[in-house]
Amino acid sequence: MTPVQASTIPLFCSNKDVVVEAVTGSGKTISFLIPIIEIILRSGSVSRGHVAGIIVAPTRELASQIYSVLNSVLEFQPTESTAFKAQLLIGGFATVATDVQKFLAESPQIVVGTPGRLLEFLGSPHVHSSSLEVLIFDEADRLLDLGFDQTISGILRILPKQRRTGLFSATVTSAVGELVRVGLRNPVKIVVKVGDGEYEQKVPTTLSISYSVLSPESKIPSLIHKMNTLKYRKAIVYFPTCASVVYFYLVLTSILPKLQSSKSADAQLFSLHGKLPQGPRTKTLNKFINTMKKSVLLTTDVAARGLDIPEVDVVIQIDPPYEANLFLHRAGRAARAGRYGEGYLFLTKGREESYVDLMQVKKVRMQEADETGLSELMTEFYRNFRDWILDNRENHDMAVKAYVSYVRFYTKHTMTSIFRMSEFDFVGYGLAYGLLRLPSMPELKSAHNIPEKGWLVEGIDMDTYKYKDSQKEQGRQEELNNRAPKAAAKHGPPKATSKAWSEQSERKERRDLRREKKRNKRETEAAAVENGNSSSDSEELEEDWKTLIADRKKKRKTNISAMAFDL
Repeated sequence: MTPVQASTIPLFCSNKDVVVEAVTGSGKTISFLIPIIEIILRSGSVSRGHVAGIIVAPTRELASQIYSVLNSVLEFQPTESTAFKAQLLIGGFATVATDVQKFLAESPQIVVGTPGRLLEFLGSPHVHSSSLEVLIFDEADRLLDLGFDQTISGILRILPKQRRTGLFSATVTSAVGELVRVGLRNPVKIVVKVGDGEYEQKVPTTLSISYSVLSPESKIPSLIHKMNTLKYRKAIVYFPTCASVVYFYLVLTSILPKLQSSKSADAQLFSLHGKLPQGPRTKTLNKFINTMKKSVLLTTDVAARGLDIPEVDVVIQIDPPYEANLFLHRAGRAARAGRYGEGYLFLTKGREESYVDLMQVKKVRMQEADETGLSELMTEFYRNFRDWILDNRENHDMAVKAYVSYVRFYTKHTMTSIFRMSEFDFVGYGLAYGLLRLPSMPELKSAHNIPEKGWLVEGIDMDTYKYKDSQKEQGRQEELNNRAPKAAAKHGPPKATSKAWSEQSERKERRDLRREKKRNKRETEAAAVENGNSSSDSEELEEDWKTLIADRKKKRKTNISAMAFDL
């Protein structure tokens, strides 16, 4: 057994509630699967329609992995014993009704699933949880944060209070304040450390982590440089947004074969993100896991937690994640179960460099990587990149979408003392995303050093910049021809014509109120005619309606003031 298994299994099997923290890849999954099977077998038979054990995971991929590992353990059941079964509950494949039918037909003792599907499943009148023995939260800190707050609370309200509960994660200490809500009673906290005292660290000793301080335009060339020079069987590259994954997957698959200095064209690229339908997501992940070729997975944080992908030697983070704990989970996809691995983090020059100090406080030590030899590769890459952008206007549309999504990601960063929008390099990231011109967006209002009219590349006529797709190009030409002469000649500076979220929300609310007022007025007048009511009744109703609108506006202003105070 690994240290976390040797510490956890005896305590959990002796009916203790446990809170377990151990580094990634240390064997936490087995340390809760063995006890859950043991406790349920010890409790006796489970009635039809009753569930005895529940395992909750934050993502479909992690739930599927736990289910697969559980089945591999159940293969060792003695043939003469009662069949012990499990069922997977995730969205994207079957409906809840189908899941319930399968549950009633097969009578599994354990269900493994994501919070949303589990809540719907447990809400069925055909599913009974009164016999529940064990509840497991894997990646507990993620499950107990605000994103899953209502769903987890709904699940806990359904489940009986008398049960054994286990919380497992590499960073579970951040969820300690939620232990009472989860219902743990005098839990045993198990922390498996790596090193001791000043040498203690939160990542495996076999994982080496380096960082690079780069300009925004240097990040993708540096990624290609590492793909050329590092020795790896599989690598995972983390991007901050789904749009960035889609966009740079197309960029790399199109440009890598054209680079003379690139040795990474033979690497097989995969793209995985949260907006993919469940079928393609599962298919992509399985292909990456099972491939025997040198391969690179471009992904978001959907693949950051818990996934045990074999033979991952290198993890590269294009940007720090929005939350510090996610850094550990991302880096932990390499160096699992005693294997050696490497991690790399790209930081932008300036205030972001203090992220290294923050990680050191969190007991993650990093050394600076060597970034020499990038200049020639950068020149070659951006020459091909520009040609690829100009070849099809659709490529530039995708670049704008990915750029806007990245800016929005940056605005939502939790570590605002390090990642400040006031110091964001709009031009540098615009060039890094291949933009010809900065898009019109509210964030540019307060930006400095923006070029005139937002142009990043000179000599581009957007009116003659074509789509390769004939239908899209025909639509663009029709729109161009239908413009008023004044609008066609106007190419003003990229003013933030789009409204900020608060203004959009206010405008929408005013529009909805007007529509509701007109609708109610029509209904009131129709009712007055039908019932023979006097005009004074209608006027009285009109006054009531005005009072209601005034109250709503007053309430809305109060809510906005409270929200501003919170911020």
